[in-house]
Amino acid sequence: MTVVEIVDQVTAWAQKEICDKVRLKMPPKNDKDSDSAGYDYTMVTPTAFSLFIPSKEKLPPAVLSPIPSLCVRILEGEDSLTDKSGGITLEFCLCTWNPGIHGQDILFPDEKDHSIVHQWTGAEAEAYYQRHYEGWRDAWNWVDVTLRALESHLDINGIEIDQSAGIKFYPMKEQEAIPDFYPFWFACVQFGVRRPLVRNIPSYQHLL
Repeated sequence: MTVVEIVDQVTAWAQKEICDKVRLKMPPKNDKDSDSAGYDYTMVTPTAFSLFIPSKEKLPPAVLSPIPSLCVRILEGEDSLTDKSGGITLEFCLCTWNPGIHGQDILFPDEKDHSIVHQWTGAEAEAYYQRHYEGWRDAWNWVDVTLRALESHLDINGIEIDQSAGIKFYPMKEQEAIPDFYPFWFACVQFGVRRPLVRNIPSYQHLL
């Protein structure tokens, strides 16, 4: 299986097993004033992208926003010429947006059955917004979803997950520092996959 095929297969798997399992806040089109009353948002299913996250003007027609999203990245790869196998280290970069508490985030217990909760609705709820820095929880809760998906599978669409490599997760860093991109939040998950090598070497053709 080629490198491109692996990236495509892993991206398709990540969409189904990781992105489709959650709904996250999508920033409004005019994301300039994050302190105004009525600062709204939409809940959407994140999109899985391969290698890079496209800008707004280059998004596929069915995708509303580049964030929230998951980006499948190649960190490194290595082929062994002795055992005819190869390995690729991949990274999932999870990107979320959450500037604070919106009215529709607030839930109230049902008066009769406290095991049931209701979302706050109405004009007052629509106008309510309180800025805070707890939005990082969205990214790291999504990391937990990602870890459960990877740890409960031995392969990704037939591509073997390298169990010996383990799984690493960490905040995104720039020059060894954790940057502050409020209200955007980033976290990464790293793992490895194995692939058999099938090479058609021209100088050996007369022996086949």
